[in-house]
Amino acid sequence: MLSRAGRVAVLTGALLLALAGGASAYDGKGGGGGPAPAPVTPEAGGGTIAVTVTSSGSTGEGRSFSSSVQATVAPDCWRAPGRTGYEYYEYWKTGGPARQSGTLDAYAAQGLLNPDFEAYATDDTGRWYEPRCRYDIDDDVELDYLLSHRAVFVPEGEPAPPVDVVVDPQQLVEIAQDHIQLPTGTVRWNPSIEGSGATVVNMDTFVWVEGAPATVEVTASVPGVWARVDASVRSMTLEAPNADTATCPDVGTAYSAGMTSSTCSIVFTRSSANQPVKEGQTLRTATLTATTTWAASWVSSQNPEPQPLDLQTVTTTAEIPVAEIQTVVTR
Repeated sequence: MLSRAGRVAVLTGALLLALAGGASAYDGKGGGGGPAPAPVTPEAGGGTIAVTVTSSGSTGEGRSFSSSVQATVAPDCWRAPGRTGYEYYEYWKTGGPARQSGTLDAYAAQGLLNPDFEAYATDDTGRWYEPRCRYDIDDDVELDYLLSHRAVFVPEGEPAPPVDVVVDPQQLVEIAQDHIQLPTGTVRWNPSIEGSGATVVNMDTFVWVEGAPATVEVTASVPGVWARVDASVRSMTLEAPNADTATCPDVGTAYSAGMTSSTCSIVFTRSSANQPVKEGQTLRTATLTATTTWAASWVSSQNPEPQPLDLQTVTTTAEIPVAEIQTVVTR
């Protein structure tokens, strides 16, 4: 006697052969001796379906933002038009081509053929809408879809059955990642001497990135399935000539009058007098590079446990004049 695993394996093989063999135009997984599988493209996957991508988050200053766009994705499984009622009957009837195969004959004997297919034996215009899957998806996913989505006969001139597709959440994660917008923002600093914008040597220069996001979440969804990517700033690194590298826990704190400390600052030990005048500048400046590192993870409607994603970095620069002043400077 076959074990449950053995019975499932036999059923799987018979089911795939049943759906892939014979006169159908289906060239998907299983092949049935037909052409080699086509590349995994939207055209090979039953077309594309719309994905709604929504983004929201907040900047370092606490300002909220949101947006929504549309994308597309190729489904893993879908229902597609197959044989006519006549073609299906002729293929599966007693003595028909399918019954010449022991495996397919055993499949038919289990009562897995399209429901009431004999009733459409003479209909050569209507078609069976049958479950199909891309050839490269997991066998368990495919078997579950094929067993839970029986074929539906649609007479000519009647509407196709409602769209009922399977989309891998990982595909939605990739779409969400593609649509994460991490604007660089504008580097600001203080002290910033009126007229030149210069900061001062040997003094904490407070740095923040105006308009830069601190948290972002992007959700990509199709009916019944969604995936969300959550990203937040892990740190920001400041680098400049004549200054030690500084690491900050965020994108800095916007300066306000009387402020005496900041979450992000750098100290210049020499003026920028030894730096060249760069294109677009009138003064000699030090190039300050601010590199923001983002940590990200994702969850989905099928897996609420956060899964880590690779760190991302966003870099922006600013040209800062650095002055050497002998007098005491107050903020």
